[in-house]
Amino acid sequence: MVTAVRNLAIQQAVYIPLGAMLALIAFAFTVPGYHSLSQHLSELGLLPGLPARAVQVGGLVSGSAIILFSLALLAYGRRFALTVLTSSLFGVSMVSNGVFTTGSPMHGLYGIGIFSILTPLLFLAELGPQASTRMAWFARASSLLGMAYLWLMMSGFDPEPYRGLTQRLALLPAFGWYTLAALELRRFRG
Repeated sequence: MVTAVRNLAIQQAVYIPLGAMLALIAFAFTVPGYHSLSQHLSELGLLPGLPARAVQVGGLVSGSAIILFSLALLAYGRRFALTVLTSSLFGVSMVSNGVFTTGSPMHGLYGIGIFSILTPLLFLAELGPQASTRMAWFARASSLLGMAYLWLMMSGFDPEPYRGLTQRLALLPAFGWYTLAALELRRFRG
């Protein structure tokens, strides 16, 4: 029973974290007065009605899916302990993105999601020699892209007319990593 629940919790990560973000990205293109190239997704939350609800749902769904995936890793014992920690922090920060609007320090829980940049590398290290070549490459690239995006934002070099685009380019590997990690773990079912 525990194995079946663990496998289901891992399997949902193939679709839900990235799917929720892709749905939000696609929805943003339909919102009048909102500019996907220059505005962050969280800025939808400042608009009345459906746009604000979409941000809430996107954050809650993706964050909950990431937390569920993280908890499923506990079934492997201490093997993925650091991945569980950083991934859970990211999931909690995404849930808080859904609960609190941008501008509040609780939106993202004071930036605690920054630890997500380490998650792919920690997973790779904890997976060890069993990691596929695809996982080894994508984990490194995903973390590096996350660091590059963080540097762009912190340095002020993120070009204002394209900061929505750069955010989306950074989100795709950050959330896509969960898809690949869940697929990688399929090889170890049992």
